Amino acid sequence: PPRSRRSGFTTMEIMVTVAVLGVVAAVVVPANQVNWRRERVNAAALELTSWLEVVARTPDQDPSANCTVTISTGTNRAAGATLATVSPTTCAPESTLRLPGAVLGNATYNVGASATSFTFTPRGAISTDGVGTSVSENIQVRISIDGQAPLRCVQITGLLGLMRLGNNNTTGNVATACDASQFNRA
Repeated sequence: PPRSRRSGFTTMEIMVTVAVLGVVAAVVVPANQVNWRRERVNAAALELTSWLEVVARTPDQDPSANCTVTISTGTNRAAGATLATVSPTTCAPESTLRLPGAVLGNATYNVGASATSFTFTPRGAISTDGVGTSVSENIQVRISIDGQAPLRCVQITGLLGLMRLGNNNTTGNVATACDASQFNRA
């Protein structure tokens, strides 16, 4: 007796399709997480740089003002946690800078710095002694997510107070400084 043709998928066809989708997901999801981490770390570094630029310009407006920035360092810092503060609060429209939101799952920020407190002087230089003595060394603030690559560095040059962004795509360890070759050219 002839068998009638039924429309639809066999169990084997469905199993093969699910297996192929699983393989594709196993390749695509980790690649997207690396890109996602890179974009979140870039956002945090750019926000910090922009905020520091505003703070650095404030002493120009008030020659008697020294603006002291304090960087909040540490690991496992949640989105929305304080990244930096400035004193006096008149040095910036927002006296507290927070880490960007929308961290994926349980991911957290790691923040390190070569100096956790520094002052922008009226001349635009930076000082680490609290009284305005300019320093010649650079200060780096380093940011990563979950201690994984990429690491982004914000460097403030001592004598001029200029800021540069650096990329270290080989580590996420905030104790590791970005070297000169990893910074954009000013």
